[in-house]
Amino acid sequence: MHISRALSAILFITPVFVACSSGASQSPQPATFVEPRTSMEPKARGQSRLQNTMMKAHNDARARVGAPKLIWNAELAKDAKSYANTMVRTGKFAHDPQTGRNPRQGENLWVGTRDAYSYVEMVGAWVDERSYFKRGLFPDNSTTGNWGDVGHYTAIIWPTTQRIGCAVSSSGKDDYLVCRYSPAGNIVGRDPLSR
Repeated sequence: MHISRALSAILFITPVFVACSSGASQSPQPATFVEPRTSMEPKARGQSRLQNTMMKAHNDARARVGAPKLIWNAELAKDAKSYANTMVRTGKFAHDPQTGRNPRQGENLWVGTRDAYSYVEMVGAWVDERSYFKRGLFPDNSTTGNWGDVGHYTAIIWPTTQRIGCAVSSSGKDDYLVCRYSPAGNIVGRDPLSR
């Protein structure tokens, strides 16, 4: 279970996040994590802040395992924004079926209380899954035995992924973060650390 770092709890909020696999037989079920909120102040937002934060977090995680840097892709960000808007409109937190899309894009999703989390905290929840990561062929990469516990992280570090685009959309109560990856990772039978 993932628990965010916090000094003290003022109020509890619930972020949820799921990872997508282009080749796994099923996506993990969305998990709910109750995390303490230490401030009622809205977190800073903005497209350049989002892009810079996502690029730094992803490329730092990739550098730790020797994977090449990702580059930002405006088309992936546009697709991510479109799907984040869809989740806001429908209120349904689930992976995009990407019907008719070929090739499929990799996808990481996160949802949490509106304005409560910084972009660093959002992506940090995915990167922190490295504590459960073990070397092996995907999907046998989790020390817990559940690939969903590391699926965001493996999507981030997947060595053949080259491009990323992310977006956030907000409903009246929640923020929805979508990151899209190309080429998609999390391919069954492949090693997330080998090209």
